[in-house]
Amino acid sequence: MISSWLDFTQICKPFHLQFCGSMIYLFAGMDRDNTEVLRRNTSGETMILVLGTAEDQHAAAIYNKIIARGNCVSYFDPRLYPRDMTVTYDGALPMTGTVRFRDGQSAIDLSTVNSVYCRQWDDLLASVSAAGAVPDAVEIRETEASLGCLFRGLECYWVNPIESLNNSRYRIHQLQMIRTQGIRVPEIIVSNDFRRVQAFFSLTNEELLYRPSGWHSSSWNVGQIDDIGRHMADMPVTPVEYQENISGDEVRAYVIGDSVFAGVIDSMEPEFSSHLQSDHVRPIELPQEAKRICRRAAATLNLRFCSIDMRITAAGDYAIIDVDANPMFLHFEQTTRLPVSDRLVELLIAADVDAFDSRRIASA
Repeated sequence: MISSWLDFTQICKPFHLQFCGSMIYLFAGMDRDNTEVLRRNTSGETMILVLGTAEDQHAAAIYNKIIARGNCVSYFDPRLYPRDMTVTYDGALPMTGTVRFRDGQSAIDLSTVNSVYCRQWDDLLASVSAAGAVPDAVEIRETEASLGCLFRGLECYWVNPIESLNNSRYRIHQLQMIRTQGIRVPEIIVSNDFRRVQAFFSLTNEELLYRPSGWHSSSWNVGQIDDIGRHMADMPVTPVEYQENISGDEVRAYVIGDSVFAGVIDSMEPEFSSHLQSDHVRPIELPQEAKRICRRAAATLNLRFCSIDMRITAAGDYAIIDVDANPMFLHFEQTTRLPVSDRLVELLIAADVDAFDSRRIASA
């Protein structure tokens, strides 16, 4: 018995599903030349694009919730391009074009895309390189360039904007921008000069957090200056990030549009967590000042959806430690019961409806 949309999608996995409102398009082995552009259904519905894959649990969660609300949605899997996907678009703004799939899946009319949830941006080249036969450097460069132009030409609502996602790779620059808004962030240096690190340590007079610069997926180490000296002896020329260890309650907040959901992390680790899978999170209602700081930080970085790691000190001060422009959220949501994904879906659907209404008025 089929009891939910999720059950239905599991049963239909061997097929290619296109969901547009109340209409379901089901394809199995259809010839590419006979594929029709079905993304704009008879009621003129528009589309939400999920830049990601069904294998990604977070992308799938958003995709399935959009389906459950009766909206038109499609995955865009960058691994399929260019070998198993054709893309054609023009040089006009707003852009018109079509995405077609060689296996007969229905095509995507780019003019119907009104909002995008960008789940996989940093992994774009990695996805292309890992797909089937290994492409050469020229193919990778040309693929990235064509997709980059495609996405930049889509004049629609992005979560998050491409340039904001690109800038999120540079964590220290993000914190510098947040600091300009009068928001406290940790004192930080990047150096491979032990004498400068010693001077920095003497200013903080506490344990430091440190890790190789650019290794944002790696865990932070925590130690005194002797520990750091031994670390630098092992990696004498590698640039390393050194950060003040601000004491206080460890809080993870999610900013989705104007909404802010937060939880206190109960962790045994001495440094803030980049992943919450092993930590328990208790939901909390942040004071209005803390919410204001979170919204200001997100707006400064032009992020419509992000997670913010912060510390609340014993004196009641707030310090932002890190901002993730493409955060995981399922563990946080399941633990706290806070509606992060529901609010994100509402944001995408609202943007889609607003864009559709604007086009309808313009054509009237």
